[in-house]
Formats: sequence, structure tokens, C-alpha cells
Amino acid sequence: MDQFFQQLRKIQKKERSNGTLARVEDSFYKDIHKYLDELRTHIGNDPFAAEQYLLKDTQRIATEICERREHKITDAAVVNIHRSYHLFAGKPQFDLIDTTPLNLTPEEEKFYFSLIDTLTNHRKSISLEKLSSEEDIPNETKAPIKETPKPQSTTLDNGVESSQDDVVLNRIDEISKAKVITDEKAEPIEKQIQKSNIKPAKVEDDISELARDNDEFVDLESIKIAKDSELVTMLVFDDVDSIVGVDERVYGPFRPQDLVVLPKINAKIFVKNHKARFVKI
Repeated sequence: MDQFFQQLRKIQKKERSNGTLARVEDSFYKDIHKYLDELRTHIGNDPFAAEQYLLKDTQRIATEICERREHKITDAAVVNIHRSYHLFAGKPQFDLIDTTPLNLTPEEEKFYFSLIDTLTNHRKSISLEKLSSEEDIPNETKAPIKETPKPQSTTLDNGVESSQDDVVLNRIDEISKAKVITDEKAEPIEKQIQKSNIKPAKVEDDISELARDNDEFVDLESIKIAKDSELVTMLVFDDVDSIVGVDERVYGPFRPQDLVVLPKINAKIFVKNHKARFVKI
């Protein structure tokens, strides 16, 4: 019995230190139940039996192993769907990339593919194809809009219109009596611009005035450096060699499905090149 407990401790350490699933037997979960039943048999009705502490430790370690493996399997399913099912790109495409996690037990494999099916159905329900088919439903017949009759003009409006007509007629009379200018010289547009009285805007004065108005100085560069040096967690997709981070620490080498904590400015390079994605833990 002690040998199986030591094996559980080794698996626990591997699950904690690696981003991938630790290698276990296909009967892993059945073996845990069998081991716990044997401990309960040895304990019997004796609350002070030595196996009592061993039983509690085994339950705690087995629970942690199971939960960590569930997190890794769920992350792998989500990443697989994100890389395989293309949303909002005209016609959705589902090209399932074979990135099934290694070292799955039969129970975990069933769990993984059930997640894939659920995520696929969800993406189908929000895809452009689904939404566009719903938009094809004919709209309801619109009621004809009745034109509102125009109110009759009042005496005041008639007076205003007649006065405006008089102004227009007087202007036409002035234009007809005007003399035609025959001695005007045509000049190129460049010359006309040179002779114009428009003065250039004083850009320097405006800038200096704006500088005087802004008395406070914000060090944006320092804020950006501090933000880029912030540590973030990411899930790695492919094999990548070791790198030196912005904090001069060595990170890597990296393997698929590794969960890594490193400076944000370095993590952005991984995400930009589709080698990883940000995760929140």
C-alpha cells in the first residue's frame, strides 16, 4: 500500500511542475478507489489506526491530481477549438487539428471529446451562417405613411414672401444696369496667391502657448516599461527554445501545453506568432 502512495506523490509533483499531463495507467482512477477501499478495511472501526492519516492524505492528493488534470484537459479543448473553428470570417470552417492531449485515461478521453462537441455546437450557434439565416426572415408589411396636409399660409407669411420677391427684383434690376469690365488682366493662380493678404499661421507660437498651458508632465515611457515588465501566464502551443526575458532571466525551453509565467512584453511575441495564448488562473 505504501508503494502506491509514493507513486501518487510522484504523479502529484509532475502535475504541479509540468504543463502537460503526467503519464498514468489506464486503470489509474480504479486503482485509487481500490487503494482507498483497502485502507478503509484496515482501519475498520478503529479511529486511532495508523492508516487513518494515510487515508486522508491519499484523498487529498488524489483530489488535487484529478483537478489539475481537469484544468489541463479543458484548456487543451478550448485551444483546439480556437485554432480549428474560424468565426466571423465569411463562412465558418471547422478543420479539427489533432492536438488531443497525451496520457489521457479512457475516462479523460471521453471527457475531452465531450468538451469538443459542446464547444463546437456553441460556435455553430453563434456563427455568421446561423445568424444570416435568421436575418432572411421576411419583414412585416409596413403600413403606408399618410402625408400630413400642409397648413394654409397665413397673411403674415404672404407679406414676408412678397417682400422677398421685391428684394430679388431690385437686385436683378441693378445687375442689368451694371457695366461690363473689359480692362481686367487675368493672372495665374500662383501670382494671385503671392499677392493675397492672408498671413501664414504662427505654428510655433501656438505650440509654445500649448506647452505653457500644460504644466503637468506625465512620464508615459516609464508607465509603458512597467506594464510590459508585468508577469503574465500563457499556454504554449509549440516547441520553443529557451529565451532571455526583459527581466534578464532565462525562460524555457517550452513544450506544447506548458503553462508558463513570464514578462508581458515577451509573452506578446509568443501570442503574436500564434505560439501561445494568455490564460487566467
